[in-house]
Amino acid sequence: MPEYKHNKIITDIKELVRLLKKHQFNEFMELYSLDNLVGKTTEVFYNYNIDDIVLRITSSGQKPAPKVSKFAIVIKMDYTLQENLNAKIDIFDNYQFELFIKGFKDVNATGYEDEYNFFCWHLDKEVNTNGKFIHPYYHFHAGGVYMKDYIDEDSKIVLIGSPRIPHPPMDIILAIHFIILNFVNSKEYPAKEYLLSDESYIDVIERAQKRVLDPYFNAINGDGHTVFTKENLFPLYV
Repeated sequence: MPEYKHNKIITDIKELVRLLKKHQFNEFMELYSLDNLVGKTTEVFYNYNIDDIVLRITSSGQKPAPKVSKFAIVIKMDYTLQENLNAKIDIFDNYQFELFIKGFKDVNATGYEDEYNFFCWHLDKEVNTNGKFIHPYYHFHAGGVYMKDYIDEDSKIVLIGSPRIPHPPMDIILAIHFIILNFVNSKEYPAKEYLLSDESYIDVIERAQKRVLDPYFNAINGDGHTVFTKENLFPLYV
C-alpha cells in the first residue's frame, strides 16, 4: 500500500506545505519548521521533531473566557515512525503532541512579548495501561508540561492526571488538519473552504487517515491488530 511508504509520507508533507501556501495559509500560519523538516534532505527519515507551528487567528466564533481577541495556536510534535509500516502494527514507536493555546486581548499583539492567557492539551501514548486509574493507550489530557511551567502556587487552576480522554494519534498532517477544522473560522477565513475542497488536499488527508486512523478504529471490529484492542484503546468498553 503506497500510503505506508516512508518516501510517500515525506512527499505528502511537502505537498501539504505547498497547498497551505497555495491557499495563503502562510499569511497567518508559520510553516518554517515544516520547511526545515522536509527541505534539508531527500533521504528517508523516521523521527519527526517539529517545533512551533503557529496559527495566528482572531477569536471569532470561539466565545473565549476571559475575553480575548486573538489566538496563537502552537503545535509541538515529537514522534518516531516504525521502519516497517503496515496496517497491523502501531506505526508510532514513540509519540508526543503538545497543543498550546495563547489568548491575547489586543488583536494587534505579535505574540512574542505581549501578555496572554493560555490553555494546553497534550496527546500521547502510554504502553503501561494497567495503573491505578483507567489509562487509554492513546489519550488527550488537559494541561500537560506547558501549564505546569506557567502555573504558580497561588493559582486557582488545579491540574490532575484524570481524566485521560481516548483519542487516536495524529501525525503532523492530521494535526494540522485538526487545528484548521477546530480553530479557523470559515466565515472569516474563506481560504479554509477552498483548501478543504482541493482534491490534492483531500488525497493527502485520506492517505494520512488510512495510515493513522483506520488501524485505530478498525480495532472495534476485532481485526487482529497486534496492539490496538478495545480494552487498551477504550478502557470504558470493558
